[in-house]
Amino acid sequence: MDGETLRHRALADESRTRLLDVLCASVRALSADELAAPLGLHPNTVRAHLDVLEDAGLVVSSREQRTRPGRPRRLFAAVPEEDEHEHELLAAALASSLEPLPDGAELAAASGRSWGRVLVDRFEPGCEPTAQACVQRVASLLQRRGFAPEISGDEIVMRRCPFQELAERYPRVVCALHAGIIDGALAELGAPVEVERLEPWVTPTSCVARLQLSDG
Repeated sequence: MDGETLRHRALADESRTRLLDVLCASVRALSADELAAPLGLHPNTVRAHLDVLEDAGLVVSSREQRTRPGRPRRLFAAVPEEDEHEHELLAAALASSLEPLPDGAELAAASGRSWGRVLVDRFEPGCEPTAQACVQRVASLLQRRGFAPEISGDEIVMRRCPFQELAERYPRVVCALHAGIIDGALAELGAPVEVERLEPWVTPTSCVARLQLSDG
């Protein structure tokens, strides 16, 4: 079943449409329990609807980053279609023009670093965030862009690529662009870490950005 058909079927149900509206209006990812109350639905029903929306590419999920004991919650956020489309167009233009060049990957990474500095949400002036807080802020950027990131130690696991077909065609430049975005965002935040490398398709559905301490 193609993606357009999946989206139409997902949105044919009124409850799923309402769920997506709530997520689009939210400034943060929400759990099934948080979504159930305002919609008057059972959390299990909400989870089933969210699974359908995620399969259709309308919603992404990630595991909550917890500092207290207990199983982390699964959090959901709407995929920003317009932002994703703009990002895909940018990547497509870069990929088609840079792929033939010997230094195409380096140029894509440099472009990504510039975009990462612009796209990341900065901390308040005078704030001295920890490395963990900086990585979390970058993960929030990736979440908004539809990558479904999870932080695991010194890695950011991206469980979804918003434009997988393009990345499969031009992995050298597209993955370099993504690594650059993460690196640029970390640099803008003054984080003491940087991207060591980005490993594409560590599993059939995920890529991993491996982080290391910055030289400076």
